[in-house]
Amino acid sequence: MPNVSRKSIHTVLDQAAKTIIAAGGPDGRASRADVTKKLQELTGTERALVDTFYKYVDHRDAAPGASITRADVASALKLAKAKLVNAYDLDGNGLSAAERAKMGKVGQLAAQIAELHKTPTHAAKLAARVLVSPKWSPDALPAVGLDQLSRSARTSFDARARRAAENDLLDPPIARKLTARGEPFTIVAQFMHDSFAIELYNANGRKVGTGDGWGTPDEPITWN
Repeated sequence: MPNVSRKSIHTVLDQAAKTIIAAGGPDGRASRADVTKKLQELTGTERALVDTFYKYVDHRDAAPGASITRADVASALKLAKAKLVNAYDLDGNGLSAAERAKMGKVGQLAAQIAELHKTPTHAAKLAARVLVSPKWSPDALPAVGLDQLSRSARTSFDARARRAAENDLLDPPIARKLTARGEPFTIVAQFMHDSFAIELYNANGRKVGTGDGWGTPDEPITWN
């Protein structure tokens, strides 16, 4: 299992901090109730990290159980990066599996997500292999109903459908399911006679990856 860079884990922690601050609304003060409501929008490891990181911030606060501020989150974030992540990278070459096993729960959850962030590119290439090689096979993956698409995926799908209606070279877009390395994705894909484009959306409905390539139904694809 390859090492996970400190920078990638820091990025995940940054996002968790932003999620907590966003939960508090315009004033930036997040209560337990605010975060609990926000957690309903999240799933899996991301949800666990935000919940655990909030508890970490709240524990450090002068009045545990009260609302936490932007300054509380920023202070805890800085400490978490130094003490919960960097301190375990003893050789400075990223966190190995053995090093991650020694980390606390916040660090481990953030590292898991950072590792999964590599998955979208892998998933996009996997989708291309299944849908494109050796020929265009749009039904090679299970279909997703349009009513099941996230708002951002549906917006993209509809825009692609309009372009296809206006351009004879474009096939209508398709929406399909794919699971890569245990993570579920929704795929919005579109083909031309010699090229394709793929977008990936995670379980929370966010676009997490894109890809495109060239080829023909009878020739190997070239992935960009």
